[in-house]
Amino acid sequence: MRSGEKDGDKKEKEKEKKKETALQPHCHITLKCTREIAGFNGLSDALKRLDFLSAVHDCRRFNYIVRLLDLLVNHRMGGLSGCAQRVLFNMLEEVALEVSLSQQQTGRLRRLIERLRAFSAGCCWGGRPLGSVILWEKHKAALERILQIASSITITQPDEEQQPQWADLPAECRREVLLRLSDPRDIEASSAACEHLAVLAQEQRIWRELAQYHFTSQQITSTRQKNPGKDWKTIFTMARRSFGLREEYAEMIQLCRNCRCLFWRSLGHPCIADQDPAFQEKLADVDQASLHVPIPPQTFLKFFSL
Repeated sequence: MRSGEKDGDKKEKEKEKKKETALQPHCHITLKCTREIAGFNGLSDALKRLDFLSAVHDCRRFNYIVRLLDLLVNHRMGGLSGCAQRVLFNMLEEVALEVSLSQQQTGRLRRLIERLRAFSAGCCWGGRPLGSVILWEKHKAALERILQIASSITITQPDEEQQPQWADLPAECRREVLLRLSDPRDIEASSAACEHLAVLAQEQRIWRELAQYHFTSQQITSTRQKNPGKDWKTIFTMARRSFGLREEYAEMIQLCRNCRCLFWRSLGHPCIADQDPAFQEKLADVDQASLHVPIPPQTFLKFFSL
């Protein structure tokens, strides 16, 4: 009876481990290819293993995924395999559903759709798509569904009798809203939508603090020295061309240096360091924070030669 009980306990523990692993989407990758190790990382497989479809509906991971889709659709769509393209269209459809539910990020969805339609139009020769006709028929059907979802999005306007109205807010409050926007396109869109914000968007403080958020003091100093007498909006524009914008996300993909595994930071992953006591001893004097490396979207695509 005791041996049977032990076997039962082992099976239960194995089931629990499998459940924990299922709740921790992760993907092992090959960092370097050598004569002894010939590896290849597939993007479609990684997106599935990291459960990007479900992650779209997590507000902490949404911006990371949209940025990744933006890079793929804008620059690397033509280099994807048919399987990866199919996964990409599925993710875009999930993004459209999430935007329709939340009524947020409609501008980003619109830009993704425009680039996707431009890519689809550019992949035709003599009126026929390049590649598998069956695959492109599926892409066309998915794009039609995305367009239908996007066209059905209606932004609920606030009740006109509700108080206070936007115009009733003091200028200090409206200014604080603009100061919390990290994307310059949002500031431009806000100024176009409301005359009160249009006036505030011309203030030097708005663009000064936006520049200080995205660039280091050395980068700002260098840009100002090259552009003496320019206002802060121009300084921001010039620094953006030289250094690019700072990327910061509430949730990011991480790379574990121990087991060469990609995973979501908040969910963790089943690491070899947690399973092998001998391995744990080797890491006794190592800074644990340095073992997990944040992976921005552009770096993520480099693992797949994109």
